[in-house]
Amino acid sequence: MNKKVSPYKTNDKSILGFKKTSSDIITNTKNVTQDIVDDIEKFYVGWKDFAFKENILDIAVGMIVARSFKNTVNSIVIDIIMPLLIGFGVKANVHDLFIVLVDGKNKPINGTYITLEQAKKDGAVTLNYGTFINVLFDLIFVTLCLYVSIKLLYKCKRKVKKTKNTIKDLL
Repeated sequence: MNKKVSPYKTNDKSILGFKKTSSDIITNTKNVTQDIVDDIEKFYVGWKDFAFKENILDIAVGMIVARSFKNTVNSIVIDIIMPLLIGFGVKANVHDLFIVLVDGKNKPINGTYITLEQAKKDGAVTLNYGTFINVLFDLIFVTLCLYVSIKLLYKCKRKVKKTKNTIKDLL
């Protein structure tokens, strides 16, 4: 790596004695400027190659699709499966299943909180096992759906590869 030197700095005193001509200074300035431009171009090309590689864009698209997939499965779990599994027996939202550990400031007259939100507004300390059940079922169904989806995808890929090889052999 060559060291960049200002065209105006010199170890000899010829610049002070005006022995260097203005064309020498201009030439040195052009050389240093070109070196800086080259370095900027190298940096830009390196960054562009890194940031816009095909596999990085694939990863970004995959993350977007995965987020959408997660939201879809989350909705299935929270809006459909959980009410069917627990809602009929409990007659409450699964999210509202909790145990009061420490009562709030204004505990209701009947001695219990109806919803988790009501308990939290009152400042009660709660053990939210309903939220845990939601998250647990969400994890189970997301991983199950992901496993089945990937299994189907690889099965399709194998069939496509087998078909390509068969066609290649026939030709």
